[in-house]
Amino acid sequence: MVLLITNGLLIIYCIGNCSDRLSGNFQKEYPLLSPERDLYNQRDLIVNVQPLRDQLNEIGKDQDVSIYFEFLPTGASIAVNKDQKVWPASLMKIPIAMAIMKKIEEGNLRLEDELVMTGKDQNREFGELYKNPVGTSFTVEKLLDEMLINSDNSARDMLARKLQAEDLDAVLNHLGIEYDYRNNEQISAKKYSIFWRSLFTSSYLEPKNSEKLIEIMARSSASQYSAEAIPSGIKFSHKIGVLYDVSSYADSGIVYVPSRPYILTSMVKGKDHAVAEKIIQDISKRVYGYILAY
Repeated sequence: MVLLITNGLLIIYCIGNCSDRLSGNFQKEYPLLSPERDLYNQRDLIVNVQPLRDQLNEIGKDQDVSIYFEFLPTGASIAVNKDQKVWPASLMKIPIAMAIMKKIEEGNLRLEDELVMTGKDQNREFGELYKNPVGTSFTVEKLLDEMLINSDNSARDMLARKLQAEDLDAVLNHLGIEYDYRNNEQISAKKYSIFWRSLFTSSYLEPKNSEKLIEIMARSSASQYSAEAIPSGIKFSHKIGVLYDVSSYADSGIVYVPSRPYILTSMVKGKDHAVAEKIIQDISKRVYGYILAY
């Protein structure tokens, strides 16, 4: 379920297995209670995350690990080493996608518009688009898919050419995120998770566009890190950011356990890749197991 305010009206979207579909009488009978109570079974409104916090704090004794968990139906959260930061790497493709979607909402761009690849766009670090010859055209929608699903850097660079600095600033300012992307600043797990909260609540983009970005990232080709601990039948919309040369690893997204969706961002720095991946998998396994069993 998602709450947002549009033109002064409270709009409620129900997701998952909502038990009582807004009878309309709940708020009249209980005007001081959250309207979410009318959409979720009481057993799904988890507030007590202390046992999970104890488990994650144990992992967090290693100061090179930063974790943020948020149970979306109630807002219960856990921040471990909340001031620890890593380089976000490809995680910053999400605010680029949000800025592109905002330009579409404002009528300055369309999903079907075609962008032409230049020599400067051919980036070999991630993705396969660079293999196409200079002059090849791709729609904005195709580039969003490639950037968010396959983390394609050529797609990122082509889309970034349609943005001004103020477009990214607008995303960050609206979300209240102080982050210097111009100087490739590091970011904490807690701060980065705000991007996912904004998409989930559709606080910056219109619902159809927030939904589209979340749906694209639910088709991510990445099956390692957090995804390895989540069954294939559970929708997991996420983005991975990795910089091997500085040993920085991150995975962040929303796990859509029915009626129990949650945000999980795990970041590890200064570790061997295999060690970092195992830590992120362990975090994901513990969180998923707790939410499923509670």
